[in-house]
Amino acid sequence: MPYQTPANETERLGAVRALNLLDTAPEIAYDDIGELAAQICQCPVAYVSLMDDDRLWLKAKYGLPPNFNQCPREIAFCATTVCGTEMVVAPDLLMDSRFNQIPFVTGEPHFKFYCGIPLVTEAGYALGTLCVMDFVPRQLAFEQTESLRRLSRQVLTQLELRRKLIEFDQALKELDHAHVDLVAEKARTEELLINILPVSIADELKKSGKVQPKYEPSATILFADFKGFTLLAERMEPAALIGLLDQYFTAFDEIVTRHGLEKLKTIGDAYMAVAGVPTANRRTQLRPASRHWKSTPSRPA
Repeated sequence: MPYQTPANETERLGAVRALNLLDTAPEIAYDDIGELAAQICQCPVAYVSLMDDDRLWLKAKYGLPPNFNQCPREIAFCATTVCGTEMVVAPDLLMDSRFNQIPFVTGEPHFKFYCGIPLVTEAGYALGTLCVMDFVPRQLAFEQTESLRRLSRQVLTQLELRRKLIEFDQALKELDHAHVDLVAEKARTEELLINILPVSIADELKKSGKVQPKYEPSATILFADFKGFTLLAERMEPAALIGLLDQYFTAFDEIVTRHGLEKLKTIGDAYMAVAGVPTANRRTQLRPASRHWKSTPSRPA
C-alpha cells in the first residue's frame, strides 16, 4: 500500500536513529506511559512507537501479543500520523478512507478505532507516535485527549533525556581521547626536552616554564668539526654522507657519555659539548686550549 512521508524525512530518520533506541529492550518508563494511555482512554490497546524508514517499531505496547513488535510501514496507521503535527483520530476506521483498506481493519484483529499523537521534537521531527486503539468504534472525551497529549509530552521528555545522555557520553569519549592525546603529546615533549637539554635543565623548564641563569666559575665547551667536510659533501651521495655523519656522531655520543660531558647540539658536521655544566665536575673539565688545540669555525651542512 502506498503511504505518505514527511517533507523532512531524511532528517527525521537521522533523528530517530541518533537515539539508538530501535530494537532495544522494553523499559518501564515507556511501558507505564502506554498502560496509562490505555487506562485513561479506556482502550484495550496502546503503544509507543518509532517510525523507521520501512517499519513501525514498538518501544512499548499494551494489549498486543508479546511477539508483535513491529509491522511494515505501508500497513501502519501511524504512517499517516507522522506526516503531521496534530492528533489523528479515526472514530470508525471502516468509515475512514485513510485507514479502511489496512489489513488490521479488514482482517484480524479488526480494529475499529484509532487515535495517535505524533511525537514531534523541538526541531520539528516526528520520531514516532503515542496511540490508543479499540475493536469497536468510539469517541474520546476532551479530558481523555488532553491527558493523551500530556502523556505524549512525557514520552518526548524521555526521548530528549536519552538524546542528551548520548551527547554527554560522546562528549566524555571525546574528552578521554583528548586527554590521551595530551598525555602522549606531553610525553613526546618531555622526551624531546631530555634529548636536547640536560636532565636538570629540562626538569626546571617543565616545572617553572623557564630556566634561571646560573653562574659557573669554571666550565669547558668543546667545538669539533670534520676536516675536509665541504669537499666531502660535494663528492658523496647524500644518503652516504648522512650515514657517515651518523656513524661519527654516534661515536662522539658514546665518548661524551663515557666521560661525563653533556652534548648540546650538532650543526652540519659540527659537534658541540660542554663539561662542568650544568653540574660542576672538575674531573670532566678539559684543559684550556694549548698549542696542540686548533679551533675551526663551524659550517652549516
